Amino acid sequence: MFIGLYIKKEMTHEITFRIYTGNKYVDINTVTESLSLESLLEIEEGVAFENSVYLREPDSLKPAEIRSFLTAMKGIEIVKNERFDAKIEVSLSDTASLTVNDNVLTLKLPIELVKNPKDRRRTLAGNLGLLYSLSLYLFEKKFGIVSYHSSALVDEKNRLVFINGGEASSGKSVIMLDYMSHYGRDSDYRVLSTEMGHFSIVNNELLAYCGSVFDNVSLFPDEPEKIKLMSKLFPDTRLPDPDIKTEVRGTDGSVKIAVSVKDYYARKMCYSSKNGYKLVYLMPGIKMGKKNKAPVLMEADEFTGLFSSLVGVARQKLGQKQPSWIYNEQASLLIPAWFLAGEQNAEAETIEKSLKEDFLRAVVKIEGSPLDFNRKPGEYWRKISDLLDLK
Repeated sequence: MFIGLYIKKEMTHEITFRIYTGNKYVDINTVTESLSLESLLEIEEGVAFENSVYLREPDSLKPAEIRSFLTAMKGIEIVKNERFDAKIEVSLSDTASLTVNDNVLTLKLPIELVKNPKDRRRTLAGNLGLLYSLSLYLFEKKFGIVSYHSSALVDEKNRLVFINGGEASSGKSVIMLDYMSHYGRDSDYRVLSTEMGHFSIVNNELLAYCGSVFDNVSLFPDEPEKIKLMSKLFPDTRLPDPDIKTEVRGTDGSVKIAVSVKDYYARKMCYSSKNGYKLVYLMPGIKMGKKNKAPVLMEADEFTGLFSSLVGVARQKLGQKQPSWIYNEQASLLIPAWFLAGEQNAEAETIEKSLKEDFLRAVVKIEGSPLDFNRKPGEYWRKISDLLDLK
């Protein structure tokens, strides 16, 4: 927890955040009244904003740092720019509220919520916070970019982009780790994004963009295979011991940490269908208690429900599947779903196009247990590779 809280009466403070997806960015101007920016970024007065836990690279040994913005998006920086895509106005108030007028969001917070939000991930700059949700909407509006809640992978040899299209907690990170285990770090098989799969289809061109480099991975007690796998994939990363007392532990008993996949990360900002790239949707159902089944191709006549499922995955982080709230779980602090859904028709059309033969190589159904994946890392991806006849 930060020590200092700086209330600046009758003073205005201003900053512009630039948020990146691949080679695209949006600028969000943030103005505070009677409240310091340092307090919102949890730093002491005089400390550079870039040193905030929200803006800098997270420390894998500190589970509390999973709230870093970099676990959600490719990058965020502070810029000087008089032109911006949206504006957030923050001020102190006895009652909490969030209102929207065009592209201006007005946030009023009691001092108690600034000091002690219910969830620090759901603050101004947290990885589930206001800047995050707003930037996803702006990327859709400005560039037509759809953002799935999904890890994304890129096969530069076979010119394929894999997007994990499963529901939340369906094993997207498990698949990504298995892929990395199968190919290794010095290969043409790279990680495009750990958290959000970003793509657009504009002027009959599909573009898949690189996203976050950091992945929030769960470590459970009495799971030595997972620790062994993580140590092999990330030999230079220090890992906490989930079997001892730790700073933060999830409700499921896990210790969640932020791990960098930079050694496996994509070599380009984006990949285009004009260069022969096509999509492969992976539809995982990886749950404890399940048995591993061989991957199978979904035939076109089985696509009923697939479109709706993918739309749901795209809207998980835009308040459509469940309300997105900030600072406190209350009605007045819900991010208005009607606002974030402003581009939902164009989003649905893009997803529908992605299922056409011009852009889609295959849809692969995956089922199994995370324990089996951890015990035999890379083996399942070999089956996927054989199924798709990859080089």
